[in-house]
This record gives sequence, structure tokens and C-alpha cells, in this order.
Amino acid sequence: MEENTSLSLANELLKTMHMEKTYEGMIANITQIQIQRNQKLKMIEPTIHAFFDKYMGWEALKDDMATMYAKRYSSEELAEVIAFYKTEVGQKTLAFMPEIAIKGTEIAQKKLSAHIGELKEMVEAEMKKLVEDKK
Repeated sequence: MEENTSLSLANELLKTMHMEKTYEGMIANITQIQIQRNQKLKMIEPTIHAFFDKYMGWEALKDDMATMYAKRYSSEELAEVIAFYKTEVGQKTLAFMPEIAIKGTEIAQKKLSAHIGELKEMVEAEMKKLVEDKK
């Protein structure tokens, strides 16, 4: 019984979180990234979009996502999370999540790029050690 209740609540949570809309945006972004990488794909953009939607779209993943939430949260916890996301602050949080994720990635990339030379040196030193150890 708990499992069915949790799964039902997980589906309600995903609906409250507007995950279908989120996944639609994600598929559009993935499609655009592929086209930016290869401009020839622009001519077949609907086909590219349909492919990603078929395998990564909301309809393809929603049951797995609901199951994941149902396994990790109790019914009580899911009800609490749903209650939060139904509040004004919860909806504001959901609205800003994509921006926060993008900005967070940009911050991490900026910090990483400032130290990419250090990584290169570390890799070269380790590779040199491996070669010397094999001698």
C-alpha cells in the first residue's frame, strides 16, 4: 500500500514541479546544442527534436522519475515536499531552478578554466611517472 501511495504522491510531486514543461525545455535545448555543433542538422531539426523527445522526453521518462522519487521518499516526505512546492516560495524556487543550475555550471566552469593549466601539469606528471614505472 505504501508503495502505491508513494508512487501516486511522486507523480503528484512531478506535476507540481512542472516537470513536463521542464523536460520540453530540456529537449529544445539539447536539440539546439546539436544544431550549433553541426549546422547541417538545422534542415532536419524536427527529426532531431523528435528523436530526443522519443528517448529523453517526459513521456519516455516520467514513470522512471516517479519511481525514483517514490523509492527515495516516504509518503509523508513526499506530501511535505508537495506542500512546499505548492506555496508561493516553492513556485518561486521552481521558477529559478533552471537559472540557478545554469549559473552554477557557469561558475564551476569559470573556476575550472582558471586552473586548467594545473590539471594539464598534473596529468602530464602522472603520465610521465607511469611511463617511467614501466621501464
